[in-house]
Amino acid sequence: MSMSLEAVETLKQQYAGRRVVVDARRPELVRLANVTGRVVTFNCSGQAMVQFEGPDCAWHAIDPEFLKWEP
Repeated sequence: MSMSLEAVETLKQQYAGRRVVVDARRPELVRLANVTGRVVTFNCSGQAMVQFEGPDCAWHAIDPEFLKWEP
């Protein structure tokens, strides 16, 4: 489901560049547990495109609900 362009732009402005970790209680995110990532942008579905540190440097589309924002 797509979000409005305005909503996606708002998410980008608020969160792009912020450091995050995943909610490791989600089975599909366990492999990224304890790995810090950086929000690069948001896709049209409102998912954060996150690039994690280390050998897995691909971008991952993750619902912001399952991210923990670092201060």
